[in-house]
Amino acid sequence: MTVMTPEEYSKRAGANFDKQPFYEAEVSRHIETFGNIVHVFSTYESRRAPGDKPFARGINSIQLAKQGAQWKVVTVLWDAEREGNPLPEKYLTSSPQ
Repeated sequence: MTVMTPEEYSKRAGANFDKQPFYEAEVSRHIETFGNIVHVFSTYESRRAPGDKPFARGINSIQLAKQGAQWKVVTVLWDAEREGNPLPEKYLTSSPQ
């Protein structure tokens, strides 16, 4: 696991994005809410161009907290689908909100 600030992520990822296009699209979303906290599982597909076959899929895990009248992102974690770690079927379609 690598822990980064948004600035560190931008610097690290930006170098790759300068070399080749990157498109990420959400294909499903699951949201759990309790009081002032929200957890979102956002299944994604990554492509080099719109309409291309995805070269990667995975899940973004996003935690939010309500502060006053605003929602703040607390953390963003992700893991990619790979051999031995397939996307669970339940995360390939969105859950009812």
